[in-house]
Amino acid sequence: MRIKGYLATVILACLAGGFLIELLLSHQFRLAHEASEKHMQSVLWNKDVESLAIDISQYLITADLVLGSGQTYLVRGGVSKGRFIVKSLENLGAQDSPIPLTTELSETASTISSMSHYLEEAAVLPNENRNEQLSYLLAESDRVSELLVERLRRLRSLSEAAVNTNFKLQANERSNVTLIQYLSWGGFSLMVLLLWYWANRQISSPLRQLTQMARDAEAGEVFVGVTSGPKEVVELSNNTRRLTNSLSYQASHDALTDLNNRREFSRMLAHYSDTVDDSVTHVLCFVDLDHFKVVNDTCGHAAGDELLAQVARLIQVCVRTTDVVARLGGDEFAILLTSCGVPNGSVICNDIRKAIADVRYQWDGEVYRISASIGLTLIDSHTSSIEDILNAADTACKVAKDSGRNRVHTFDVGDATLADKRHEMLWINQINNALDKKRIVLHRQSIIGLQPQNSADKHYEILLRLKASDGQLIYPNQFLPLVERYHLGPRLDREVVNATFDWLATHPQELAALNTCAINLSGQSIACQDSLSFIITKLKQAGLPAEKICFEITETAAITDLENARQFIASLKALGCQFALDDFGSGLSSFAYLKTLDVDIIKIDGMFVKDMMTDAVNLATVRSINDVARALGKQTIAEFVESQDIAGELESIGVDFAQGYYFDQPSLLVDLAP
Repeated sequence: MRIKGYLATVILACLAGGFLIELLLSHQFRLAHEASEKHMQSVLWNKDVESLAIDISQYLITADLVLGSGQTYLVRGGVSKGRFIVKSLENLGAQDSPIPLTTELSETASTISSMSHYLEEAAVLPNENRNEQLSYLLAESDRVSELLVERLRRLRSLSEAAVNTNFKLQANERSNVTLIQYLSWGGFSLMVLLLWYWANRQISSPLRQLTQMARDAEAGEVFVGVTSGPKEVVELSNNTRRLTNSLSYQASHDALTDLNNRREFSRMLAHYSDTVDDSVTHVLCFVDLDHFKVVNDTCGHAAGDELLAQVARLIQVCVRTTDVVARLGGDEFAILLTSCGVPNGSVICNDIRKAIADVRYQWDGEVYRISASIGLTLIDSHTSSIEDILNAADTACKVAKDSGRNRVHTFDVGDATLADKRHEMLWINQINNALDKKRIVLHRQSIIGLQPQNSADKHYEILLRLKASDGQLIYPNQFLPLVERYHLGPRLDREVVNATFDWLATHPQELAALNTCAINLSGQSIACQDSLSFIITKLKQAGLPAEKICFEITETAAITDLENARQFIASLKALGCQFALDDFGSGLSSFAYLKTLDVDIIKIDGMFVKDMMTDAVNLATVRSINDVARALGKQTIAEFVESQDIAGELESIGVDFAQGYYFDQPSLLVDLAP
């Protein structure tokens, strides 16, 4: 039944109840009205009886005077009075009497007639023996008179009893009306409450159940739905169940490959990890596609998506129906081989590897090949945590990729390569944690002017340290290689730029006395449009004079991605920023690029500077770099100046600035660590 059916039932029941109440009350009002009319009639009847009683009393007095005193002149009046009374009794008996007194009225009328007969006899008595005859008639009439009085008394008694009876009946009917009113409206109210309760159970209760089930489903529980209630509620429940199942599926599956997603895979991994014991083990596999980026970048994302879907189907063909396959993101997949050991797991992983290696993907007339690096680890009763399982599989996968790709590597605690990779991953986690929690420490090292025209200038370079969770400082030589390898350069550079600009903006006196502040940028940032946009936006927000900011990029980074380096430098120099080419001289063809890179400063690589006093070739190299820089109108900075002799020689050569421990030890600029 639909909701409107329940509502119609309630309304019809209320209307029917109201109609029945109206019928009942109408009937009771009619009874009360009839009782009232009957009482009124009995009162009027009683008045008539009382009036007749008065007439009869007067009639008896007249008869007594005639028969007892011989006053015959009253006979005519008495007889007339008797006829009137008889006529009245007959009329009263002919009426629709509320009291059944027909017999009594008839008998009373007969008695009156008998008495009138005695009066008529008295009227015609002769004079002789008149008194004797009157005495006789009086004696006879006394008997009739007593009978008449008795009948009159009975008539009045019955009439008064009828009045009292009808009065009580009227009172009872009125009481019944009041009682029935209360009972009927009370019953109607009770019926409405019962109907409301019924409707509430039939409509509201399923709705409340549906609402609670929806909340439970939102909290992660299975949506069951309601099976009874209004048709609309059941339909809504069914639609909600379908929608919930669809959303649950979408929340737990990858839209592209229809595999489990990372969230669902983590849940299932946790579930199966709890089922291991000495006799039951599982195998976790990480699959990372090799050369997928080539297809994605060359053919476009649509082609890349098609290839990922094809790989997903291949993996599903190779595994068993009891195994769990997921796409973690990008070109990474995970497989949980349930109730499986390492030997069987290795066989399955190699089948997957071979199947992927056999893929020949055609796009726009070109054929592309990919492969897969797969790492696997055993899940047994000795496994300590889910995080360790994931790290082990990830580490094994990275070893497979670093070992030449297109291979399967099994995690082994005693494997030295795996140990190095795990150590490396620990470092990456530590670096990411430091960046996430803003545990960044900035130092500065002064850059000293060597020539008279710049000896009073104030320049310094920003040097970065990270702070570990135990408070120990992590130096650049410990984390920069990993930052480059795992493409964390842009993120790290943005943190340094953000912190430096904020510090300069909040220290206006330092900013006013400063000539330039040098900030190092990685080669990855040079090729990153987001990094360029961030620097430009931050520079404008901080309100810093751009000419006081000098960005340092290494020579190697610049010549590796020359076109992006040119565009990056041009964009920031257009705002007024300066650029320095760091570690210059380390490349095999350094001088060839100087004309194409619009930098302001050349920083001579410290490996030439630190030994220049004992190595003639290094000294000549420093001279050559400085001469070429002067010819191009660029300033020079010598790095790693650690003695007075080196500083003096650099000054005599004509190098503009020097930087090193001889002049200044790095000092704390800002510590962002909480």
